[in-house]
Amino acid sequence: MSNSDDIPEPTSDQCNEHAEVFRRDGMVGYAIWYPQMGGYSGKAVAVMCEQWTENDAGGRTGGCIDVFVWHDGEFPFDGESGRDPVRIHHCDPEQFIEFGQTLQRLNTAGRVEE
Repeated sequence: MSNSDDIPEPTSDQCNEHAEVFRRDGMVGYAIWYPQMGGYSGKAVAVMCEQWTENDAGGRTGGCIDVFVWHDGEFPFDGESGRDPVRIHHCDPEQFIEFGQTLQRLNTAGRVEE
């Protein structure tokens, strides 16, 4: 994947529009908002292979995503303070979706209706 020196910090408008902001060597980067962390917003660029394949057994060539996050406060990750952008590697977007859905289910399970 790319290193952070190659990735431009996106604007808020680019994040809202999911604009393409990077393309090189078969990789493409789209501006996006990273989920809120610690009450702050995070402009981000998601960099992925332009093309990837999945074989019959479920194996992949490509498909991983590096997300470069610019955070307008303290990073909630140990040892990441003052370093923009931070690179977060996601191997399988489905796992991230399942993680968010599980958090939502667990968080609402104990909610008391008023």
